[in-house]
Amino acid sequence: MPRSILWGFVLRTFLWLAPCFALWYAVARYHAKLAGWLAHLFVDLFKPGIVTAVEQPLLDLMFVTTIKVHPTPAQTALLLPEVNPLLYTYGLAFFLALMLAAHAGGWATWRSTGWKKVLLGAALLLPFQAWGIAFDVLVQVGVKFGPEVSAQAGLYGWRLDAIALGYQIGNLIFPTLIPVVMWALLNRTFIERCRTAPNDSG
Repeated sequence: MPRSILWGFVLRTFLWLAPCFALWYAVARYHAKLAGWLAHLFVDLFKPGIVTAVEQPLLDLMFVTTIKVHPTPAQTALLLPEVNPLLYTYGLAFFLALMLAAHAGGWATWRSTGWKKVLLGAALLLPFQAWGIAFDVLVQVGVKFGPEVSAQAGLYGWRLDAIALGYQIGNLIFPTLIPVVMWALLNRTFIERCRTAPNDSG
């Protein structure tokens, strides 16, 4: 890739990061609601019946389960694992910065198709973000709260191995890798132009 185009793109990406993260944080509560709803479906697919609802008192997502716990010997309560959705949705800001950086000097194209690609990319990112949230819930129920809770939820054997793997993928890989993959899929023309442009680096 020609050096001048590459470094121009990298510089624009860094310049766009701050405003994109500010915009992402401003809409994070509403975005998290969508991701939480989809995460509920994922948990149901993995182990039906353990989550009955998703609530959002502030920003964090609270998953209402059917699992009973005993804070004291005389008390019984339902387990309510909480997840910070920001840990799994920040890739949206990175994706938006990449999209804006790739359209430098082409605002007419951006106005006609760029925003549509952003909306499409944001929608395609949601399942991967929901995956991370869902497996955060599952790892809390299946591992962090102890064997009594995991047995009550029916999470044992191969399910625990799958939870551990799913959590690592959703926590370490999806938030950073998938935004780049989505950007590349939606900007093949820009990538091809960079690849074929004359190298004017000297």
